[in-house]
Amino acid sequence: MAKDDASTLPTTDAPARRIRWWPIAVALAVGGTLQLVATIVFGENRPYLDWACVFVIWPLTVFLLLLWWAFWSRLTWRTRGLGLLVLAGIGGSSLAAFRFDEFDGAMIPRFSPRWQPSKKDQAAKFFKSTTTNNASAPSESLAIESLVPIEGDWPAFRGPNRDDVVAGETLRIDWDARPPKQLWKHPIGSGWGAFAVIGRRAWTLEQRGENELCVCYDIETGCELWTHADAVRFSSPQGGVGPCSTPTVHDGKVFTQGATGILNCLDAATGQRVWTRNTLEDAGSPNLSWGQCGSPLIVDGLVIVSPGSNDLASQAVKSAVIAYHRGSGEKAWTAGNRIGSYASPHFATLHGVRQVLNYDGLGLMALSPENGHELWKFDWTNNPQVNAAQPILVDDQRVLIGSGYGQGSALIGFEQNDKSGSNDANARWQSKQFKLKFNSGVRRGDHFFGLDEGMLTCLSLQSGQRRWKQGRYGYGQLLLVEDKLLILTEEGDIVLVPATPESPRELARFHAIDGKTWNHPVLSRGRLLVRNSDEAACFDLR
Repeated sequence: MAKDDASTLPTTDAPARRIRWWPIAVALAVGGTLQLVATIVFGENRPYLDWACVFVIWPLTVFLLLLWWAFWSRLTWRTRGLGLLVLAGIGGSSLAAFRFDEFDGAMIPRFSPRWQPSKKDQAAKFFKSTTTNNASAPSESLAIESLVPIEGDWPAFRGPNRDDVVAGETLRIDWDARPPKQLWKHPIGSGWGAFAVIGRRAWTLEQRGENELCVCYDIETGCELWTHADAVRFSSPQGGVGPCSTPTVHDGKVFTQGATGILNCLDAATGQRVWTRNTLEDAGSPNLSWGQCGSPLIVDGLVIVSPGSNDLASQAVKSAVIAYHRGSGEKAWTAGNRIGSYASPHFATLHGVRQVLNYDGLGLMALSPENGHELWKFDWTNNPQVNAAQPILVDDQRVLIGSGYGQGSALIGFEQNDKSGSNDANARWQSKQFKLKFNSGVRRGDHFFGLDEGMLTCLSLQSGQRRWKQGRYGYGQLLLVEDKLLILTEEGDIVLVPATPESPRELARFHAIDGKTWNHPVLSRGRLLVRNSDEAACFDLR
């Protein structure tokens, strides 16, 4: 009877379990807390903060959310499995549809659609179609054009004075009504350097396949005049492919230093090699992580480069800076046993003393151009020992330096040491502002202007106080033209901004080239040359 009664009792389903939401709040709280901690710890060190977010904090937060979905959500196993399959499908489809291209200036990865031909494929097709190995013959007027630089030429890295200041040029700002005229645009070999310009000739360094080239272009047409190739290739996971320096043109010769340390002296008109040296072999030193980036400096009859003493076990070898005789390529002197970095040697006269400034991994060092004797040094370093922005000469008594990775800037003053005859260097002020990672700044009057970890910043020369910080232009480069800043952004835009201590507004903007753009722009006689690792273009700004 009891059995029968039990069989006749109504049955009821087990109560549905509610979805467990609190783990989501925990995952988001963990991510938010780590984000706050990273912001406090890294402070002004934007690259490290970005890396912590992109490669640690955000992936960890997503991983915790996936754990919630798979184990703690209380959803049915069928729902959980379908959700994970959908996510896997989205991830697989994304990997199939997009390819990794490169890292930007903050070391954030960039991707592009696989159905579009890559920039490198487009460049290879362009070089093949234009029969790169058969350079164009120069016109008669170009063939007889002088190779002696005059006002308006741009014969070296950052201009005739290596300071990114353009003299004698006037820019109009009505670009909306009259856009700058594009003279030419085409693919170019990989590389992160700029152009040197004399007259109608423009020289730059490129990587094409397994060859590193110096290429001479006609600035009016973009046609190749000649190429010189070395069978070397440099690539780094974060920095990308190709050379990073800019040719130096002097006395009818082109001096180039490639990413692997090959220093060439070439005939500027024909590209024929006069002499060559391997600076890393001469220094007895391994290469730097991002390759040799310094552009050769000409002082008197010398070519000066700074490969660095990068083998910490062999610091007795004093060859961090090397001077070669300009005519023969023979070594004149070597100096220093400090680890190298990515700035170029710079000439200065301080307190009447001629000297070569070398901004290396440990700070700023000054050498006598006659014999390489050390005159003074100023310690200034950061965690990765990367100093890449050029020093800014204020006058014969002061120099500004800046670096990224949270380091900031310092105004260095000099006093004559009567006993030694050299200069004693000390900091007039230091600031956490003006973190010039590899983006050199300029000075106008009592203020400095530059891209502080990608943001345009104005700094007081007298106090080191920031006047304003606005406009995200990425890790691009800039020129000072009269009272205006001409900025080539990391995205390839050209922007005009007043160089004023008052908070400015943009005057004009246009898009110049596609792709990540770290290269310095060049303005010569109203013609603006821009390039990156994908393409180059010339615009008439007159």
